[in-house]
Amino acid sequence: MAARHALDPLREAAQRLNEAEIERNRLIRALRSKRETLTDLAEAANVSLGTAHKLTRPSTIVSVGYEGRSVDELVDALVEAGVSVLVDVRENAISRKRGLSKRGLAEKLAARGIAYVHEPTLGNPRDNRDGFREQQPDSIAAFEAHLDRNGSAALDRVHAMLRDRTVGLLCFEADPCSCHRSIVARYLLDRDPLASVRPA
Repeated sequence: MAARHALDPLREAAQRLNEAEIERNRLIRALRSKRETLTDLAEAANVSLGTAHKLTRPSTIVSVGYEGRSVDELVDALVEAGVSVLVDVRENAISRKRGLSKRGLAEKLAARGIAYVHEPTLGNPRDNRDGFREQQPDSIAAFEAHLDRNGSAALDRVHAMLRDRTVGLLCFEADPCSCHRSIVARYLLDRDPLASVRPA
């Protein structure tokens, strides 16, 4: 037990370093969006020019719904869009449609070289879904409050993925405007001013 307590300061220092790196990378991308040169950014951040270039690569978020699609049609669309990791933003990654629940979908994606991640805290709570689909302002505000309360760590993880790959956001609705993933995408754009969103 004593060894665990002895390692706590090291764990805390590692956590602070990770948080500082995330903030440094966020600032590099924000300043690059304001047309700061890569040379100046690399010098100010004390990183190589190559690292600054990699950190400022434009990011793509692919917003996708499986409504009206089979699992094979969905995976084909993701491959065509260049997605390398799919983030499932359903609260519960289950579906009555064959192959679209968590395990089956992850297996289909892996067979095509796409990683699968489920982030349940980015899901819209069940009691808020009908109002959100109807774009009721109270339901939209409720989901934003949910993300503010519960989604920060998951948003940070997805944001970190965006640095070096195209990330898909998956939910049910074909129309992203009637789906909470549009808000998740907006929150990611707030974190990453060099990112863009497109449908698949």
